Amino acid sequence: MEKHSCVGCGIKLQTSDPKALGYTTREDAQYCQRCYRIKHYGDFAPLKKHSVPSDEVFQAIAKLEGTILLVIDVTDIDSGLFTGIQRHCMNRDFIIVLTKFDLLPKTVTKQRIVGYLMSKLRDVPINVLGVATTSHQAKQGAKALVQEIKKLKIKRLITLGYANMGKSTLINAMLEKDDYLTISPYPHTTLEINQIEWAQGIIFDTPGIKIEHSFTDLFPFDELEKVQIRKAFKPKTYQLDSAQSFVLPNVGIVSVKPKDKASITLYFSDQYPIHRTKFDRLEAYCAKHEADDLYAIKARRIIQDQPIFDIVFKQLGWFYCVGDYEWIEIKTVYFDQVMQRKALI
Repeated sequence: MEKHSCVGCGIKLQTSDPKALGYTTREDAQYCQRCYRIKHYGDFAPLKKHSVPSDEVFQAIAKLEGTILLVIDVTDIDSGLFTGIQRHCMNRDFIIVLTKFDLLPKTVTKQRIVGYLMSKLRDVPINVLGVATTSHQAKQGAKALVQEIKKLKIKRLITLGYANMGKSTLINAMLEKDDYLTISPYPHTTLEINQIEWAQGIIFDTPGIKIEHSFTDLFPFDELEKVQIRKAFKPKTYQLDSAQSFVLPNVGIVSVKPKDKASITLYFSDQYPIHRTKFDRLEAYCAKHEADDLYAIKARRIIQDQPIFDIVFKQLGWFYCVGDYEWIEIKTVYFDQVMQRKALI
């Protein structure tokens, strides 16, 4: 058959090897069997096996001419800004799209989030042409983005972003075709650069960049959807008058001791069962729930440098902390994915 690419994931189609990527039974098929099963049967099992090395993605992007469309999940904004920009995309033109903006509390303004974003990019050698926001399904904001692209006379767009940031969902919304590219709640759906022709020129849909030491790697594949933020936040606030611990299943423990009165608000998926317990009962709780491995992880204490701040667990969510604390202790295996920041909300 003539070799052409799967519309859904960009892989080269083939009819000879059912066990290899790109297999299809029909020579005129648009989608490989993997994408077909995802689209029509919700069969995400093949996603467990395949991902694309990040260096290969960056090397391919470096050879492409065009404006980079950097896609960032606004609920995981600190993950979306990766150091590879400096190394691989220096002096390139960027449009940044913050997806899932509708999942933030209504009181959060675009100006506040964009201000935080630009402060993080202050010393990064790229040219930001604009920052756009879209809704969770990207339908709100996509038309305005397309109009801005048209206004800037951009003919070649190259999507870029970590895995599962919503690149393919965004492109579908821009094309006004809900099911054109294959999308799923799991990372690494797109396998090769997929060249798409549209009214404004060409869009290159690229595989998602893999996050090293991601907290999501600690969860069984069939539990990933539970910890991903796909609905508007339902923050949970706790008033603290004694030492407390918050157990994050599979991930770690956050323990705090307030000096006086303090509060903590949790911004995580409402399906992620974070448990609160008194600090002096933590060891017994972990033993009872077979979470001794979390209790045994080495701990690190952080310094409170402002009265209102966030403790961020990238890819998952954050703790919004208010008040004075005697100490804050974090136990986790991936300390490079935990950060403290000025309160985002």
